[in-house]
Amino acid sequence: MYKPIYVFIGLRYLWNSRLTNFKKIITILSIIGISIGISSIIITISLIKGVQNEFKKNILSFIPHLIITNKNCYINESDFPKNILKLNNIQKISSFISHKVLIQSKKNITIGEIITFKENNYDDFQLYNIKNYLYTLNSKENNVILGKKLAEKLHVNINDSIQLMILPSSQKNFLTKKFNTQIFKITGLFYTQNDIDNYQILINTKIALNFLNYYKNYITGWRVWLKDPFSFDINTFKTKKNNLIFLDWKIKQGELFKTIQIEKYIMLLFFLSILLVVGINIVITLTVNMLEKQNIIAILQTQGLCRKKIMLIFITLGSSTTFIGNFLGTLISFILIFQGKIINFLINSFFNDINISINIFPLHTVLVNIVCILISMLSTLYPIWNITKSTPSTILSHE
Repeated sequence: MYKPIYVFIGLRYLWNSRLTNFKKIITILSIIGISIGISSIIITISLIKGVQNEFKKNILSFIPHLIITNKNCYINESDFPKNILKLNNIQKISSFISHKVLIQSKKNITIGEIITFKENNYDDFQLYNIKNYLYTLNSKENNVILGKKLAEKLHVNINDSIQLMILPSSQKNFLTKKFNTQIFKITGLFYTQNDIDNYQILINTKIALNFLNYYKNYITGWRVWLKDPFSFDINTFKTKKNNLIFLDWKIKQGELFKTIQIEKYIMLLFFLSILLVVGINIVITLTVNMLEKQNIIAILQTQGLCRKKIMLIFITLGSSTTFIGNFLGTLISFILIFQGKIINFLINSFFNDINISINIFPLHTVLVNIVCILISMLSTLYPIWNITKSTPSTILSHE
């Protein structure tokens, strides 16, 4: 005899050659339902994580997650709040100089933003993939590098000239302040496939200081990159120093952030609905099995099998179905994810020209399987307890 006995009996109830076709169909459908649910959850989580990673890579790598400045956007570097460095979520901090400008070419006029960094932060420009950025940034001449889309808007190219005019920081100074204008030569273009291509202009630090009439040790503020920009509370930064202004990346990219949050809530709702279906599926399957096997349960009790082991028989039955469904669902989801063309084809059949990266996170996959197994085991408790609370004499008296 196989031991433990409850595992042997539970597996025999799950599948054996004497099962009727109806029971086999119920078992197969139960496993298929769990497999589809698990694979759907894993694929959905992988898609959302892929979208988040693409968002971090293509957008949040260029846009600072947090900007520290003051009301005038003009601050001394010595006023840097050093207490912020104690926070664990900080990845990188760099000072910068930036200002809104009016850009005029021979064919068009638009608004942009000049930006530059201190020499010890020139590595930030490497993200722009510009070969000659050091030539422009170290040059003593009025040279600039434009975003490609901004250049297309102005109908200019490399070696063309543009006129930059400083815009006043407030509407009160718009009519009274004398505008500072200078001619700059375009020495390069950058293309990051990001929103900054539409408005940003890279400029030499010393020329920017003179153009903006900044003192040597004064800057616009500090740009902060975080390890996890999706999970941080801006209030933890604000309490560090009250006379500074903290601008969150969610202000500029608020719609995208809301979209990602909505996706998370939809995923959670989807996950809960799948768990509900799995739980109901297990309850129905076990209830049908136990109602049919009431007499066998009574006989097992009269033979000396304790109530605990009888419960373990049906827990084994329900858990086995879930284990098989989880394994097949995880296997199917991995095959579909690694063969990304299949999922992209299905997505493109509804949405045109969308290429979404899919990232598998083993920890999330394990958690999904564990939660599903726990829910299935909990779902078995009530029908098992309900059927085993009856005594053998009560069950057999109905025969």
